[in-house]
Amino acid sequence: MIAAALEAGECRVWWADPRERALGTLTATLSGSELERARRFHQERDRRRFLTGSWLLRRVAAAQLGLRPEDVQVDRRCPDCPKPHGKPHIRNDGQERLHVSVSHSTNLVAVAMTTVGPLGVDVEALPADSADSADSVDEVAQCALSPTERSALRALRESERRAAFARLWVRKEAALKATGHGLRIPPDQVEVGGPDDAPAVLRWPLDVPPDAVRLHVLDPGEGYVGVVAVLAGDRPVTVFESRVGDLREIPVPLTPVAA
Repeated sequence: MIAAALEAGECRVWWADPRERALGTLTATLSGSELERARRFHQERDRRRFLTGSWLLRRVAAAQLGLRPEDVQVDRRCPDCPKPHGKPHIRNDGQERLHVSVSHSTNLVAVAMTTVGPLGVDVEALPADSADSADSVDEVAQCALSPTERSALRALRESERRAAFARLWVRKEAALKATGHGLRIPPDQVEVGGPDDAPAVLRWPLDVPPDAVRLHVLDPGEGYVGVVAVLAGDRPVTVFESRVGDLREIPVPLTPVAA
């Protein structure tokens, strides 16, 4: 069942496992630049994640636009260099309002799409337990979290800090992907509250008002955390999630996340 057209105020997120498809299936509808980029990955797992994200992006965009996947024009030009590794944009005529984002981690790929406004999706695998995990999280937090966020993290038990840090990190990265800045903005300058607070951008060094960003916690499955951010202004957003098994068919999302 191919996905129905997006309704006003909807954002959809599709999840896929990059191990489930043959490489030939994934490459059949991709562009020459996408295939060239895929060839540059040294590890097959990295290649599969990229190919799955590119393939799925074309499938869901094609269903929305009424096109063949190979006819979807995906522009990944980096704003800082001519290489095609920037945030994806759909460039088909008259489709400036179709916003997309892709993320992947370990054995999970996410593709998000909306017409509400620019968006960013991020998923991260929770790291395995280790004896020095709390120390390593504290070290990374020094450059990734604001002083207020670091204080909230230190108040937790050591066994809780890794997951708490990951929850904060995906909020930051999703928000910065939505604006198109990515990690060119130091993440410690983006404040998203405590790990157990409702997700929201509280402070950042951008012209976009923080309260224009809608952050939604996703359900990527056990061992992962995920967030989608939409630059929606004062418009409500309803997020739907779908798990994609057979990638030849893109199911209608049925799992809403309240705005």
